[in-house]
Amino acid sequence: MSAKLLRFNEAYVYQRWETIPRALRSEETRWVYLGPNGSRWDLNGRHEGRQGVRLSREMQGAYHLPFDHLLTESAYQIGATYERSNINKRIISIGVTLGGPKYTTHAYRMIEANWWDAWPHDTPGWLGCHTKFGGWRWAQVQLGEAVKTSMTGDPASFGNNVMHWDMKLLAPKPWYAKRTLYETWTAHPDTVEEHGFDTETISIANRGHLPAWPVFVVSGPGKAYVQDGMTDRMVELPLLSADDGYVLVDTDPANRTLTGSKDPVDNIFFDVIRQSKILDFFLHDIAALGLPVWRRANGIRFMSQIPPRTIANLKVQHSNANGTITVLLPQRYIRPS
Repeated sequence: MSAKLLRFNEAYVYQRWETIPRALRSEETRWVYLGPNGSRWDLNGRHEGRQGVRLSREMQGAYHLPFDHLLTESAYQIGATYERSNINKRIISIGVTLGGPKYTTHAYRMIEANWWDAWPHDTPGWLGCHTKFGGWRWAQVQLGEAVKTSMTGDPASFGNNVMHWDMKLLAPKPWYAKRTLYETWTAHPDTVEEHGFDTETISIANRGHLPAWPVFVVSGPGKAYVQDGMTDRMVELPLLSADDGYVLVDTDPANRTLTGSKDPVDNIFFDVIRQSKILDFFLHDIAALGLPVWRRANGIRFMSQIPPRTIANLKVQHSNANGTITVLLPQRYIRPS
């Protein structure tokens, strides 16, 4: 990173809100799209339209979280009974203007081609929003349907070189996310030698609007324990060997709980060996090679999430000197700002 040499009274200029450059003082909302092909598009705010595409004033579905209430109604009931709410996919309706009179026809065609190359129908990109209040927050989006805006004439006619398109974006994961926070702890060799294990409490914050399931990355070999969210329950992990490498422990019930970085392929060959007692007697070492970490775990369950805007103190334990445990906590937000 290069540093700027400040001369004379320039330092004073950068120390006062009233005198710093407009680009740094601006409190406009910025919208940026990052295409899956690596392209970047500044749609609103600072550098708006730098790549030839600007966001229209109308935008729908980008701010509030989409949900449906589930209600129970009966013939002998006045009104209805609230049961729960489902959070749905997010549909964002936007309008974009491509080009403009200042562009040549060739430049407009280049903008048009590059823009639509950034929107394949089956590959998501990232829509980012930045404010001084919330910083950058990102939503994974892709085209929700074919663009249906009618063309009333040639966009390049009479030197206009401009076209407005109405688009619907689909975000299957309706939240906005910031960078995942993480903390790493290493077991101290002296403590492990004295007690056979080392224990630490790792503090990590969920700054988002939604509850989050923590994720642990545990190094092998050794025996490790991790805390189940906001409860006092310690969860025992299976004994790890050096061949397991690092093991990902995902506490979200919707995902696989244990994944080893060196997990073998557990195919039908290893399954047949384990099922046959005679083959397992002679080839027990080969059968063990085909057993991933998750198959060695019995009844591991996590039940507690980290509430929004809460600091969690998660207790971890490792039996190996210099063994490491990393805690990762996703940061998910209902709104872009």
